[in-house]
Formats: sequence, structure tokens, C-alpha cells
Amino acid sequence: SGEPGPAYWQNRADYSIQCKLDTATHSISGELTMTYTNNSPDALRFLWLQMDQNIYQKDSRGSATTTQTGGRWANASYTKGYQVNNLRAEQQTLKYSIKDALIVDTRMQIPLEQPLKPGEKMKVSLSYEFEVPEYGTDRMGRLKTKNGWVYEVAQWFPRVCVYDDLHGWNTMPYLGAGEFYLEYGDIDFSITAPSDLILVGSGELTNPKECFTAEQMKRWEKAAGSDQTVMIRDEKEIKDRNSRPATPNTTWRFKIQNTRDVAWAASRVV
Repeated sequence: SGEPGPAYWQNRADYSIQCKLDTATHSISGELTMTYTNNSPDALRFLWLQMDQNIYQKDSRGSATTTQTGGRWANASYTKGYQVNNLRAEQQTLKYSIKDALIVDTRMQIPLEQPLKPGEKMKVSLSYEFEVPEYGTDRMGRLKTKNGWVYEVAQWFPRVCVYDDLHGWNTMPYLGAGEFYLEYGDIDFSITAPSDLILVGSGELTNPKECFTAEQMKRWEKAAGSDQTVMIRDEKEIKDRNSRPATPNTTWRFKIQNTRDVAWAASRVV
């Protein structure tokens, strides 16, 4: 029938992410903590992470296969990809490899000093940053408009690869096309951005009072109990300073449960 059998198992990845959007440099910097649960019957000697942003490096495999011929996933410009720092875990010293003879750009291997045994959990934390490319791969990039930049941000944090009972670690490199196979888990994430931007994100906004004015909160509450479209911030308010919190930056906090991924977008346009 295709349904899971009695011996089926699935690993889990829960994330907590705090990041900042710098509109002057078009960059995102963040702190990530992943709690990985090994529900498999195997002791895992290393972890693999997906490093999608590295496709925008000039020497990436994705650039080598698409740029010369152009097309939907070709890089119009290049970035440095992910810059990773301060990789750490509880009671273990972690090292990682992104570029060697076998591991190519969009994947990171993390050897473990002590194997992660069946049923065990492990917390891995790291700092990272990257430049949002002006032209990305369908779901990732930025666009300049008369009202300023529009940011569409997906594949924006290092994510653990799936370990399953068919292939073990699924470590296909990212070439721009296709969807990734991901573990499920709960994701809490926040984005700090200039207050003149409106953000949307996967899941539930948990701090609307910090993101909207008192008048906009009335509209938010009206929308929560209505089947009709309610504009929380309309077109007339885009250039109205009073339609934004009276602070230079605003932190938007979202959460979503039992999901495989999250994305977000930001712009001055409604």
C-alpha cells in the first residue's frame, strides 16, 4: 500500500534560528541551533548538512553546469556563499569539511568524536552569514523596485540531510533545480530588519504587537475573525512613517510545527 511498515523510522530535526537582514550589504547573518534526533537503528559517525547558498559561488558545481548555457537557474552574478563560524556541540569538538576531493560546495560533512547512538539527541550550533544574490534560483533572490528592494528568502540556513533506510545519507548536490528531501521538525525563527519593511514568513507570527502599530493590531484582530480580506497595512501607508513601529529595527518572530522547511520575504511594498 505504500504505508510505513511496523519497523519504519524517521529521524527528526528541530531548529531555532535568529538572524538579521542588513539592507545596506544585502546580507543575512544568523545564529542556528539544531536538535537532531537519531531514531534509526544505526550509530551515526558523522552528520551531513545542505549548504544551498554555496551554489552562488563562482566555482560551484551548479555554476559550472548552468552559467555557460544560461537559463532559469544560471547565476547572473556570484556571492561567497555561506560563511560558517563557531560550529559547536554539547560535549564534542566539531570540525567540518565542505571542499575536498569528495565533498563539493553545497554539502558539509561533520565527523563526530562520539557516534550518535540510536535514540539519542544531539544539539549542533553555528553562526553563519551570506549575501542574498540579486538573481537566485526561483525561490531565492532580491529585486530592485521603485519602492526599494524586495527580498525573497528560501534555502537560507544550513539544513541537515536526510538519513533513511534506503540510501543512508541522502547527499545529492544542489544544482538549482528540484526540491530537497528534508527531515521534519519544529522551527522557531526570527528576523531582525529595518522597521520600514514588512515581513511574511512560514507558520505563525508570534509577536504581532511588536511589529504593528495599535491601529494595525485592530486590523490584525479583525482579520483573525474574518473570512474577508483585511489589509493590515495598505498601499497608502507605504511611505507613512506613522504606519511603522517607532524604532530603527523590528524583530519578527515566527514558529511552525512538524514542517520540513521555512521561507520568508521582506519589502516596503504591501
